[in-house]
Amino acid sequence: MSLPVELIVVAGTLASRRAWVGIAIWAAAGSALASTGLYFAFHHLGWSLLAKSYPDLALTQAWRQATVFLSQYGTVAIFAVMALPLPVPKLALLAVAGIYRLPVLDVTLAIFSGKLIKYILYAYLALRFPGLLQRLAHRGHQSDAPQGVGSGGSEVPAHSSFRRKLIF
Repeated sequence: MSLPVELIVVAGTLASRRAWVGIAIWAAAGSALASTGLYFAFHHLGWSLLAKSYPDLALTQAWRQATVFLSQYGTVAIFAVMALPLPVPKLALLAVAGIYRLPVLDVTLAIFSGKLIKYILYAYLALRFPGLLQRLAHRGHQSDAPQGVGSGGSEVPAHSSFRRKLIF
C-alpha cells in the first residue's frame, strides 16, 4: 500500500501548522529523491531491458505523449508535469528522460522545484482552509449523523478573529 505524498503533506500540515514550509520542503526532497531513483533505473537499464519486459510499452499513449513532450520541451516538461496537481502519468516521462539520458542535475532540479511548488500550495491551502478540508472529508458522512449533531452553537465560526489567531 502506498499513500500519495499530497495526503501526507496535508496531514502533516494539519498536525503541525507552524512547520508547513518545512513539511513541504522535506516532502519535495523525498519525492524528488525517489523520482530520481526511477530516472537512474531507466537510465541504466536502458531501452533493451524495458522493451524485453514490456514489448508493447512504446505503443501506449502515455509513452507517445511523454516522448513528444520531452523532445519539445526537455526538462521544462518534467518541471511542469511534477508541478501539476492532477494525476498525470509520471513514470513514462521519467522512463523516457532516463532513456534519452537527459542531464541528471537538470532532471533532479526540475523534479524538486516542480514538486516543491505543488507541495507548498497543498500545505498552504491545508493551513489556510482547514474547515474546507473537514467539510469535504465529512460530506459523505452527513447523512449518517442524527439530526442536530455537529450544528451546535458552541463551535467557533470559521470567520471569527479568534479562529484566525489560532491558524496564524
